[in-house]
Amino acid sequence: MDEEGFILSNKYRRAIFDGFVSGETSVDRIAKKYHIVHVVAKRVVNDFVDMGILKKKGKKYVFTEKGEKLVRSIG
Repeated sequence: MDEEGFILSNKYRRAIFDGFVSGETSVDRIAKKYHIVHVVAKRVVNDFVDMGILKKKGKKYVFTEKGEKLVRSIG
């Protein structure tokens, strides 16, 4: 699967990705900032985790090595 296309093809995935790129680590804060329903935000984050883009570290989410490459690619 083309992860870059997956992220860019959906406004919610893009917003949540951008939230993490900006340094945020909380799904709740990103959902609130971008006015996204929490269930939708959580589903997107779970997709990112399943794809190996994010990993959970305690109560926070951080980019994996694969995620960092996407950050550099998408910007």
